[in-house]
Amino acid sequence: MLSDVLHRHLHRIESLVRNRAAPDRAADLDDEIADALKQSGFFKVWVPQRYGGAELDLPQTLHLYEAAAVIDGAIGWAVMIGAGGGLFAAYLQPAAAQKLFAPPDAVVAGSGAPGGRAERIGGGYRASGRWRYASGARYATIFTANCVVTENGQPVLNDEGQPLIRAMSFAPADVTIIPAWDTTGMRATGSHDIEVRDVFVASDDTFSVFTDAAQESGLLYRLPFDVLTQLPVAAVASGIARHALDAFGALAAKKSLRQGSPLSDSATVRSQYSRSQARWLAAHLALHALASRTWDMLISRGPPTPHEQAEIAAGCALFVEELLQLVENLAPLAGMDAAAIDSTFARARRDLQTLAAHASVSPLLHERAGLTLLQGR
Repeated sequence: MLSDVLHRHLHRIESLVRNRAAPDRAADLDDEIADALKQSGFFKVWVPQRYGGAELDLPQTLHLYEAAAVIDGAIGWAVMIGAGGGLFAAYLQPAAAQKLFAPPDAVVAGSGAPGGRAERIGGGYRASGRWRYASGARYATIFTANCVVTENGQPVLNDEGQPLIRAMSFAPADVTIIPAWDTTGMRATGSHDIEVRDVFVASDDTFSVFTDAAQESGLLYRLPFDVLTQLPVAAVASGIARHALDAFGALAAKKSLRQGSPLSDSATVRSQYSRSQARWLAAHLALHALASRTWDMLISRGPPTPHEQAEIAAGCALFVEELLQLVENLAPLAGMDAAAIDSTFARARRDLQTLAAHASVSPLLHERAGLTLLQGR
């Protein structure tokens, strides 16, 4: 599903990762790896073609995210977040999109939570705020973050009577990165806090993926933003689970039982590994089938209906639950290698646990999805 060019870049990234200490030894990617990711073009796969992007279709992109996560969870997350930010170019005015996204090394970091306020003034906004979890902050060339829009210090309300939210684009020089990313998993994603204080943002450098019409006609930009978040995060989860399975297989071949035979000689280990492998394959195939179905429907008749969006949300939440469980079923068999800092299996396990905390694949999605699904088509 991936081109030879993308495969070559993945092999280079994998070589760089293998020749360095475990990525979770630090809270950021190694500079050479971050530079290699920029040079690969991975961060521009969802940037519109007129700004030098690839506009890669959804099914191929998910294969890329999954393959990157097989190398390492932090690599998969970095690729997915950086590439996903390319969507924002489709919602900006062309001149602003050209300025921000045309540079070959362009990559976005930021936050979707409305952690700031943006006061309307002539020609734009005056923004201040602090946001958490800006993955890739240290190598980003663009920062975007959601703000509550205010006038005279009071929130502006939308048509539904809720505070109006818009994303602001910030230059790195206007952003303070606050080291705050200290987790057990996904450590090298560098998901630090960011802060801006009293920064002017021109109107054309703001957008909303939920209320603004896309400025691009490509198929990709007709899909709902939630769909373009849920499926990618699930793809990264699938890659991490594959990494965990591979690591456990290597561990089982070299770790000894009390009697001196390898762990792989245990009938219990063999049986559980078989079950976990089968569960991974089922989730992997279902995920990619769901992505292909979504893309095919988009081509034939347009964006998914609310009922279909609920199916996607529920599917992604369930896939991650299944992936978590299949790895957890292997953990007791790995002994202390399921928890050791220098264990590849343990690192993949921690990465998957951390990813599963993301709102886009939370079990809480089932309640909302269930309400829509029960209402019928």
